[in-house]
Amino acid sequence: MEDKDFLNKMENLKKPEVNAETSQRLIKIALLNAQRSAAWGIWFLVVPVFFFCSVTLKYVLHSDWSIAGNFLDWMAAVDKSMSFPIVSVLLFVVLPAVGAVLNLLSILHFVYDKAVRELIVTLKIKWVNIILAMISLSVIAVILLYAISENSAERAIKKYESEWRSK
Repeated sequence: MEDKDFLNKMENLKKPEVNAETSQRLIKIALLNAQRSAAWGIWFLVVPVFFFCSVTLKYVLHSDWSIAGNFLDWMAAVDKSMSFPIVSVLLFVVLPAVGAVLNLLSILHFVYDKAVRELIVTLKIKWVNIILAMISLSVIAVILLYAISENSAERAIKKYESEWRSK
């Protein structure tokens, strides 16, 4: 008797209703896998970080580490051989920017609610991705600050030389 009562109760249960519109509005799409983005972010930072370490070893610590010196000489030769330093721009700006974007997109999720007209941004706390994004942005900032200071110094030297010659 108990089995029949149980089956009757189960058959007479009220089924839940699903509102398809609200469930479609709340779908979050993960654009990228966080682990894969972290791996690519590391590879995109290998050359710039090695370059900064090489510069630090050679010019700040006055160490004669042959790999660092050869790498710096190779980078200088590649930049001098081209009219526009595309290799430097690619290695020190584009790749870290791509790494930062990949890592940020892997932890950020966006949902737009049309009814309320609001954008909901969700941040997953993945420390590896956050740290790699910050390192990538730091590399870009250092390179851009260096480019600005180098151009400013060259302009100041040219201006000083032209004023000195005119006297």
